[in-house]
Amino acid sequence: MPTMHMMIGNVGCGKSLISQKLSKLYNTVVFNMDTYQEMLSGGIYGAYDNAKKDIYREGEEATIRSTLQHGVSLVIDRTNMDRKRRKRFLDIGEEFGVEIVAYDFGAGSDDDLMRRCKNPRGVPVEIWKEVFEHMKGSYEPPEKEKGFSSVVIPPACFHFYAFDFDGTIVENNFPSIGEIIDGTVDKLNRLYSDLANISIIWTCRSGNYENQARHFLLKNKIPFDFINENPLFDTGSPKIFAHEYHDDRNSIELGA
Repeated sequence: MPTMHMMIGNVGCGKSLISQKLSKLYNTVVFNMDTYQEMLSGGIYGAYDNAKKDIYREGEEATIRSTLQHGVSLVIDRTNMDRKRRKRFLDIGEEFGVEIVAYDFGAGSDDDLMRRCKNPRGVPVEIWKEVFEHMKGSYEPPEKEKGFSSVVIPPACFHFYAFDFDGTIVENNFPSIGEIIDGTVDKLNRLYSDLANISIIWTCRSGNYENQARHFLLKNKIPFDFINENPLFDTGSPKIFAHEYHDDRNSIELGA
């Protein structure tokens, strides 16, 4: 039986990050309305057209229904701050008899707004501030709402793990890619099952060599969150912050 995972949270709170993790964990379909609108506008972010409102909504609902009809779990990645906006998704979930899980990020924090404003995606910061305050004021918690089978509170902080690629995830055969090292991949899979863990691929590969590593990881379903970046922890330098660094030249036991 598929599950509907519904994000509930303000801009910049990490909904898309958790949605991405759920997609890899449970092989779900993720529907993000911003991305859908961007696609329909030819790749322009923020080009919302009120004349296309019905098209946006019908496309979203068609995707949700098709996904559930095929027995595939789904993540709805949008703000969903109030009961009115959540109701149509709850009604569809009830129609299909699926479990519906809420991921409640709360009304929004100053850190959320700051994170969004650091990456405004071409939208003026003043507009993001207006959107944030409007969303914050419209927030209604989902705890007592009919239709949800459970409510998950996403992690407020994360534990960061950095993994070298050549020699740690795969045998070192640079510039080619070596054989997979099972112990490391097993650990990556175990870590990824906890939403509070963030796995970063930490590698000297750059340019197309980095692209080859990314392609290899995706093709072999080896889970990761970022490559050579940690956008959740700003150090002001290129150094990747992590709580643990895993490298074939250090002493950490990878199978632990």
